[in-house]
Amino acid sequence: MSITCLVPARNEGGHLAHVIAQVQSVPQISKIIIIEGGSSDDTRGEAEKIVSQSEGQVTLLIQTGKGKFNAVLEGATNCTTDFILIWDADGTVPLSDTQEIVRIAIDQNVGVMGNRLKGKMEKGSMQFANWIANWGFALIWSPYLKWQAIDTLCGTKIFPRKVFENLSPKIREIDPYGDFTLIASAIQNNIPIISKPVDYYKRQYGKTNIKRWSGGILLLRTYIRFVASK
Repeated sequence: MSITCLVPARNEGGHLAHVIAQVQSVPQISKIIIIEGGSSDDTRGEAEKIVSQSEGQVTLLIQTGKGKFNAVLEGATNCTTDFILIWDADGTVPLSDTQEIVRIAIDQNVGVMGNRLKGKMEKGSMQFANWIANWGFALIWSPYLKWQAIDTLCGTKIFPRKVFENLSPKIREIDPYGDFTLIASAIQNNIPIISKPVDYYKRQYGKTNIKRWSGGILLLRTYIRFVASK
């Protein structure tokens, strides 16, 4: 089973090299694509340096659209591997947990999502309001996920490539981050999703690009649209 790792990166220059070094340490990953999203820091320069030293394993795409999910989709169009892994450039999930997520996906031929809600969470890694919202979304999605309380918004996830090739346009058009669209696609393509507890650290560089409140409203609308499509 072959894997491409997508690393969306916007204003992550301070620790991008460390993150990519971790990705490169996972032997199952054959290709790494950094998708740079219009950073105001030196993310693009750091990415170019990494690419030049990678002996062809790492490539760089300059995002033409906006938003993390758009970056993921632009990266996915360049994938021909069996699986696509999304690895957030903020470096908040430990390497060992991501390695286990990869192992499970390959061994069982399933989608796997990291679950920060059931792992150890470093103080300051997640705001309380986000923690409540993440649990709320985990619970309302559970009837469609064999009653699993999955951390639907964890950035670390891996799916078979066909999940990315069969996205619902009606759900995709309002999903701000793409997590729900990928979950919906996996459900519609009868691909099981396994929840793997992961530890979660606070970011060491920069700040989140997520708009919590407006994004939360859009996520709720996305879920309602999914339910209406069933």
